[in-house]
Amino acid sequence: MVKFKNLFLIFTILFAVPYTAAADQYQVLRIVDGDTIVIDYNGTREKIRFLCVNPPESVHPDRKQNIPMGKVASDYTKKRLSGKSVGIELETKTRGRYGRLLAYVFVDGKNFNLELVQQGLSPYYTKYGRSGKYDQAFRDAEKSARDLGLNIWGDPELREKYLRLKSKWGQR
Repeated sequence: MVKFKNLFLIFTILFAVPYTAAADQYQVLRIVDGDTIVIDYNGTREKIRFLCVNPPESVHPDRKQNIPMGKVASDYTKKRLSGKSVGIELETKTRGRYGRLLAYVFVDGKNFNLELVQQGLSPYYTKYGRSGKYDQAFRDAEKSARDLGLNIWGDPELREKYLRLKSKWGQR
C-alpha cells in the first residue's frame, strides 16, 4: 500500500506540474534586437517575437526610432541568449502581423520575457492583450522596476512615454 501511495504521489507530481515548452530546447542562431531572436526550430530558422514585452527600438528601419535604451535592451538580450539553447511557450495566437512566432522564451529555466520587465528594459506590453498565464507576475515585475527606477523607468522621458502608452492600452 505504501509503494502504491509513493507511486501515486510521484505520478501526480510529474503530471500535475503545468507543461511549458521549455522542455524542448532550441538553439539561438541570432539576436535581432531586444525582443526578437532567430532559433533553429526543428531544422527551420524561425523568428521569435517575445510576448508581452516591447523594449525601445534599436534596429528599426526608421532610424529616428532607435534610441540608446533600445541598444541597452538589445545588448542585454545578446548577453543572456547568445549561443544558448532556449525553450519556448506559446499562447493562443501563435503568429504576429510580421509572421514571427509569438512566444515566451525560457533560458536557464527562467522566463526571459519576464526578466526584461524585471530589469526595467521593457514595460509589460498589453496592447494586444494581457498574458493568459503570467499576468500577475508581469504586473509585479513592472511595479518593482518602476518603483526602483530601473532603465526605462529611470529616464523621465521614457517613463512618461510608456505611462501614456499604458494608459491607451487600458493599463496603469
